Amino acid sequence: MDVIDFKNILWSYTRQINERTSNLIITLCDHHGITTLQGRILLEIEQHGSHTIGTLATRLHIAGTNISTMCKKLEGKGLLARVRDEGDERVVKVALSDKGKSVVEEINQELIEKISNAIQGETDQSLHDIINVLQKLNKLLENMD
Repeated sequence: MDVIDFKNILWSYTRQINERTSNLIITLCDHHGITTLQGRILLEIEQHGSHTIGTLATRLHIAGTNISTMCKKLEGKGLLARVRDEGDERVVKVALSDKGKSVVEEINQELIEKISNAIQGETDQSLHDIINVLQKLNKLLENMD
C-alpha cells in the first residue's frame, strides 16, 4: 500500500469514526436538553474537577468567550455553579452542581449501556486488539502533529 492509499483510507475511517462518535454524543446530550459542547464542558469538569473559564477553554480548545457563554447557560439550567477559589478569592471557578453531577452520571450510564450492548459477544482479546490499534493510530496522528 502506498502513502496516498493509506492517507485516503485513514481520512475515510477517521471521518466515519468522528461522525459516529458525534452522533452518539449528540443523542445522549439531546436526551438531557444540552448541546454537545455543553456536554463536553460537563464531562471535562466531572473528570478533572472545577476549572476557571480560561483553563476550561484551554482544555477544550475553544475560545474563552464561547466557554463563558456556555457556562452561563449551564448555570442557568442549574447544572453548573460558580465558586470562589479557596486559595485566592479573586479566582472564580465553575463546578458541577448536584443536578449537573446527576446529568453527567446519567450520560455515563447511558454510554456504558450502549457500549455493553455493542460489545456483546466480543472476546477480551478482540477488545484489547481494538485498544492497541487505537493507541497506534493515536501515536501515528501525534507524530504527524
